[in-house]
Amino acid sequence: MLKVELDEKILAELQQNISKNKSIDTYQLISMISGTEYESAIKEYTQSIQKLLLEKEDLLYMVTPNSENIKQINFNIETQKKLLIETINAVRLRYKSQYSSLTQKYSEYQNKSVNNPEEDLEHSRLMRLFSISEKYYTMLLEKKTEFSINKAGFVSENVILEEAVNSGAWVSPNKKMTIIIAVLVALILSLLLVLTRYFLHDKITSVNDVVNNIDASVSVLGIVPNYESDVPVSQLVVDKNPKSQIAEAFRSIRSNLNFISNTEGAKIIAVTSSISGEGKTFVCLNIAGILAYTGKKVILLDLDMRKPKIHKGFGVSNDVGMSTILTDMTPVKDCINKSHFPNLDYITAGPIPPNPSELIISNRLNTLIEELKLSYDYIVFDNPPIGLVTDGITTIQKADFPIYVFRADYSKKAFVQILDKLINEASIKNLSMILNGVDTTRSNYGYKYGYGYGYGYGYGNGYYSDDKAEKKDRYI
Repeated sequence: MLKVELDEKILAELQQNISKNKSIDTYQLISMISGTEYESAIKEYTQSIQKLLLEKEDLLYMVTPNSENIKQINFNIETQKKLLIETINAVRLRYKSQYSSLTQKYSEYQNKSVNNPEEDLEHSRLMRLFSISEKYYTMLLEKKTEFSINKAGFVSENVILEEAVNSGAWVSPNKKMTIIIAVLVALILSLLLVLTRYFLHDKITSVNDVVNNIDASVSVLGIVPNYESDVPVSQLVVDKNPKSQIAEAFRSIRSNLNFISNTEGAKIIAVTSSISGEGKTFVCLNIAGILAYTGKKVILLDLDMRKPKIHKGFGVSNDVGMSTILTDMTPVKDCINKSHFPNLDYITAGPIPPNPSELIISNRLNTLIEELKLSYDYIVFDNPPIGLVTDGITTIQKADFPIYVFRADYSKKAFVQILDKLINEASIKNLSMILNGVDTTRSNYGYKYGYGYGYGYGYGNGYYSDDKAEKKDRYI
């Protein structure tokens, strides 16, 4: 309020000086206005006057003061001075009005304070609390300062009587004893690890693991070592490099088949295993291929109708096959496929039926076998895993060469009991086995080769699960 009053008085004095002195100098007028807060309100006029003054000073160097140009500029300056004076008068009136308003509000506030003792009482109470809090805060600051000074001035009372003397003698630990203990602990831990792995190991690693865990007598057709390079999509490897060691392994199996039965007439070969992932389909394909090399007519039947694989091995569709033949939906001749082997044909499993077990044990399969015996020397069955379903037992009993496949470092030793039951309880004669996926680099089989390929049923917890095993079993 005082500031508004002061500004109004300054403007009144300025207006009074201008009124008394009609011929006040323009430069003096601008200097009187400059620096005040209301300068912004009259800034436009002061700038115009300054511009005109500068123009007038420039013309005076070229013309006389009585010239028409100078008179015109003087006239413009006087006009701007009048406008400036009027603007100052308006600003002064506004300040005066503002001052009157503030004076009125101040009077009202004072009257209100005098007439309201409750507010005075509340104000006194707050001031008293403020005073107490300020005193308490000051006391805390003083205590903090005293504590800091005492802490900084504390000096311990310990005294060093004599410096320690280092004799250089090793006291602890005893290096020799530490090394001996470390070696003994390492040996004990290694022995415990070996014993643990030995007692927990339940995988078949060699033919001896099968022979030692079976009660019946079983013949060994041969072993199939690991393959060093990737197996092609078809899983047929005997035709890719006929002189390779893997081909020689299947030739040895073919030769051993002649020792089991060498009679005339068409022969049935049925291949099965305990679970998925042991290489059953791989062995089927390559046995059929190695037999076809000898000029024999061979046909491969995919009886694993729950999880067919043969059509994937040859890269064909599975629209028709064993399921449609056994249900008399399609004739046999429409389902026989020719392979790139001159003497090897195959029939895929066909669409997955709801009752594969009933189809396999039906008389239609017997009729089909008799029909195929008229045209082929060998009929190879790719049976479902015996350990998961019992569909394959019927076809194995019909086979001249029943073959059971184990996979090294994959099949469990408990699977040998299934082989034992097939011989003793199912009365399957001439049952022989093949050990697949043998790592000959750490065995005494005498082979120095290996193979690996991406095969596997992927049954998981049951025979009807997905194909996860196909992705992880890259070395079957």
